[in-house]
Amino acid sequence: MTEIKRTVSSVLESLKKIVENKSGMPVNKETWLNAAFTLELLRPDETTLLNKMSQEIAIKKLAILKAQEKKNVSLADIEIETLDEYRFMKDQEDLMETLDKFVKISKKNADFSY
Repeated sequence: MTEIKRTVSSVLESLKKIVENKSGMPVNKETWLNAAFTLELLRPDETTLLNKMSQEIAIKKLAILKAQEKKNVSLADIEIETLDEYRFMKDQEDLMETLDKFVKISKKNADFSY
C-alpha cells in the first residue's frame, strides 16, 4: 500500500472540495479541528521554505547591487521583483498568511459547529 504524504496544499485542497461539495451544510467540528491541527503541524515546513526563499532573494539582490557602479537600491528592488523566484516567494508569503487565517477560522468554526 502506498503511503500518501500530507502537505499544506493537499489539506487545503481537501477542505476546499469539502466546502464546495457541502451545498450550504456546515462543516463538522472534527473536520475543522483536524484541519487546524494538521496545518499547525505542517506550518514549520512552510516557514522554513519561506525563509530559504527570502535568503535566496537577498543573495541575488546583493549580487545586483555589487554589480552596479553606482549603488541604486530602488533599481535593484525592481530588478528582483521581475524574477520568478520573487513571485514564488510572494506566493509563499500569501500561503503563510492564509494558514494563519485558516487556523483562526477553524478554531472559531469548531466552537460554533454542532
